[in-house]
Amino acid sequence: MTKDLRQTEADREIMLAGISHDLRTPLARMRLEIEMSNVSDDTRQAIDQDLAQIDYTIGQLMEYARPATSPPEIGIDITQALEDLYDREKAHTESLNGHLNADISPNLKARITAIDLKRIVGNLIENARRYGRSPIDGTCFIDLNARLENDKVIIEVADRGSGIAPSEVQRLLRPFSRGETARTGVSGAGLGLAIVERLLGHVGGKLKMLPRSPNGLLARIELPKV
Repeated sequence: MTKDLRQTEADREIMLAGISHDLRTPLARMRLEIEMSNVSDDTRQAIDQDLAQIDYTIGQLMEYARPATSPPEIGIDITQALEDLYDREKAHTESLNGHLNADISPNLKARITAIDLKRIVGNLIENARRYGRSPIDGTCFIDLNARLENDKVIIEVADRGSGIAPSEVQRLLRPFSRGETARTGVSGAGLGLAIVERLLGHVGGKLKMLPRSPNGLLARIELPKV
């Protein structure tokens, strides 16, 4: 049975890699063909945005199907993993005319792989970039905070967007669920939060979606400390 499970897992990995390659290769070719065509700039931009959305949706589906890695036997340096992620995400956020700030406490440790931690927090930052823009000027302001609180490592990603109603939280954690118009100026597959909750459940963590005063959304991760 164990051998069969390993084989099934390996087959799924191969299938996912094949799907990603077979779908993304023609997308890249279409982008090149559009750049070389004689369509207007507005048409070219609209088509490019559609292709980018398809590519993003494929990425979310692949991310959701990819299994979580096994938790390490000892705690990893959460602080270092988050600082590495922050350096990468800050540059990307600024390239989109947004702002990402961080306040990360030293010496944070928990039993989760750096890969899965970056998948979790990266999804929350991307969610804030896409749906948490200020209702005043459309700019995204994101805060990443990490600290120790009693026996838990707390990681928070907060934006200053329109937020979501508390009654909507449980629905949005389900796969393929999306928010109302207030947070959905950009379309997506509705898998970002489901990916986060699934990966956290694998290591005994929790995700809470809380309102932020005076406006915005605060995504709070709780991990057992080491």
